[in-house]
Amino acid sequence: MEKFHFIKNFLGMKDKNIIILDVLDSRTHKKIIAKLDYPAPNCPHCLGQMTKYDFQKESKIPYLECAGYKTLMRLRKRRFRCKVCGKMAVAETSLVKKNHQIATIVNQKITQKLIEKVYLSLLRQSFVN
Repeated sequence: MEKFHFIKNFLGMKDKNIIILDVLDSRTHKKIIAKLDYPAPNCPHCLGQMTKYDFQKESKIPYLECAGYKTLMRLRKRRFRCKVCGKMAVAETSLVKKNHQIATIVNQKITQKLIEKVYLSLLRQSFVN
């Protein structure tokens, strides 16, 4: 259990609701098996009480490279069902935007690389002219 806590810290995961279940080592990449679970919130539609329902199919979330290995997180998110209106909701985390499967930190890294590329191309053009 302490090993998984170390992995969460190493990867910079701040969400306490993500529970790492296992880490698999393929020769080409690392797989992190995890679940996202927390107590049932109130219904966003009717504000009634929700109950824990089941887990969604695993989301395959690419994460930052770790020690030269590509990292893939297989995250199972808890689903909730409202007792009053029967509507379903899925657990949310700051790790991934709602209805997305690319980690927020990966999106930030892509944006940073694109900005650097544009900046370097502008810098080269200014030296050529």
